[in-house]
Amino acid sequence: MTFGSHEQDNDTANGKEPIEWLVLDYDEENNSALLISRYGLDTKPYNTVPGEITWEKCLLRAWLNDDFLNEAFTDDERAAILLTDVDDSKSQGYSGWSTDGGNNTEHKIFLLSCAEATRYFGVQIWEVHGSENNMDSRIVPTAYALSQGAGTLSGYTAADGKASGWWWLRSPGMVEISVCLVYFDGSLQDFSADLSYSSIRPAFWIDLEADLF
Repeated sequence: MTFGSHEQDNDTANGKEPIEWLVLDYDEENNSALLISRYGLDTKPYNTVPGEITWEKCLLRAWLNDDFLNEAFTDDERAAILLTDVDDSKSQGYSGWSTDGGNNTEHKIFLLSCAEATRYFGVQIWEVHGSENNMDSRIVPTAYALSQGAGTLSGYTAADGKASGWWWLRSPGMVEISVCLVYFDGSLQDFSADLSYSSIRPAFWIDLEADLF
């Protein structure tokens, strides 16, 4: 579905483009859906300062719920995005690591956790044979994201044949100074939180009973 708008073709003269979202989950009881952007919309570090960091305190979380939320959505669209209790417990990280994800958080826009990336895209740690062949989890950065420094790697392509990039998850990596991401090949890896060229795939729950619809 399309919802909201953000610069994507890197041509500001023609205005922002509608954002395409994948529907990952549906909550029948509350008539709400979990969405994630189809493409990598932008690129920013998880946190600009190297060192121990959690999702609760990282600058990327702040950017998503301030700059991005207010720039990409109208007042009516923001009202349709649900405030979500986000689970940041160890259960949401990679099971082979003991790093603590910090306190649970509450906000509208978030990134998927390791557990959610595995559930919805079949992402597995890079050590698992075949994890590097996961086409479902590979994504393409937009032209705008590429202009902002989003990285791609020659030889790795997404399902549409375009070069794939890596994208942030919110879970901590193997050590407290690293953060999980989905690599070019679709596998789970971890890198320093100040990495500047990982794509961003915002996610949120939307109220399908909102007046907007």
